[in-house]
Amino acid sequence: MDRRLLVFCAMALAATACQDMPQAGLAPAGAPAYVPANAMPPVVTVASSEIVGPVWQWQRTQLGGAPAVVAAAPERYTLSFQGGGRVNVRADCNRGSGSYEVDNAQMKFGAIALTKMACPAGSQDADFLRMLIKATAYAIDRGDLALTLSDGASMRFRSVP
Repeated sequence: MDRRLLVFCAMALAATACQDMPQAGLAPAGAPAYVPANAMPPVVTVASSEIVGPVWQWQRTQLGGAPAVVAAAPERYTLSFQGGGRVNVRADCNRGSGSYEVDNAQMKFGAIALTKMACPAGSQDADFLRMLIKATAYAIDRGDLALTLSDGASMRFRSVP
């Protein structure tokens, strides 16, 4: 009798071990996703060396068919790309950082955490940030950084030492 119980338990254990495991990150509806302990972490970004390093000052944004939005004080609207997919952002009186991803000429910004100071009247901080998060591609054009936005607009930045 004990031998039959032992064989039954061994078969049940073998059948359980052979079940298909769900893929990493996939979980039934309502259950939290998981990643196996031995899984490699995902690659978050590939930083392009041509944009990393300098401080880029916003010059203007050319909107499709509308007059360009010109930065009143370019030194107050800057981007500084770091290695590892991090970017420092200055939007007038607010500063912060976030993430970005580059894949060939494609670019997108992740969440950007900024201070919440009330900038003076006439600040372009909200416009700058609203346009920035629409970036889909970038190019270096005659030493300037050009960001193409999802609505067809183009933001221009000039590097400063």
